[in-house]
Amino acid sequence: MTSRMFLGRCFFGRASLLGYLLLALLATSSCQRSCGDFWQDTKSAKRHMGRGLATLVGKRVESRQVSSKDEFKGVVEEEYIPFADADLYQGIMRGEELALLQINADTAIPQSRMSPGEACSGLPGIDGFISPRGEQVRIFRPIHFETDDYVVRGEENWEQIRQMAAYLKAHNETYVFIEGHCDERGPAAYNLALGTRRSNAIRNHLIKEGVDLDRLLTVSYGKERPSSLSHDAAAWKENRRAQFKTYSKS
Repeated sequence: MTSRMFLGRCFFGRASLLGYLLLALLATSSCQRSCGDFWQDTKSAKRHMGRGLATLVGKRVESRQVSSKDEFKGVVEEEYIPFADADLYQGIMRGEELALLQINADTAIPQSRMSPGEACSGLPGIDGFISPRGEQVRIFRPIHFETDDYVVRGEENWEQIRQMAAYLKAHNETYVFIEGHCDERGPAAYNLALGTRRSNAIRNHLIKEGVDLDRLLTVSYGKERPSSLSHDAAAWKENRRAQFKTYSKS
């Protein structure tokens, strides 16, 4: 036997021995780890390898925790980038479509710059606004809410908001006070806050439909001005409402 053949056999013999040892170690560890553990380790390794390759070519990759395999879909491009509050307000003031689309019931929109009752505004005080008359009666009907809620629900209410917006855009001289009302249950302070949310929610949706925000004013009466004086569920439902008063400069 030549020395080269002898060295070859020694090498392969040692390789086989190492292979057996590795198999034994894997068998031992597999008794202690489940297939799920192995899958999690594999995913972690792939994530770290991907981050390492991205960093190598100069890309910054943010890490995050995922809860299911459905989240491994890569980066999804947003249809638009949300505005910061100041930019959103400026966009709303300019009537930009992208800004208007981002308005919801909770969007903080500054109140009207008009001051009812002051000579410079040309508007009377709140008592000078009147209940809808003529054509307005059909359009400016009360909008009702669920208990402890200020979200507009139901296609009928949404259609009414669209009709109000269309009317106001066609009658630039008309101003509206949106009143927020609640039922008799709960503390007065809570109901005043809830009434404010209800009136502002309606105002926000009208602004979203393109109505000039300076022509929309809000006030909350809480539970102080019920429409029904009964003390049952039907009365509570009637009293949870936004109600409208209008004034026309013409």
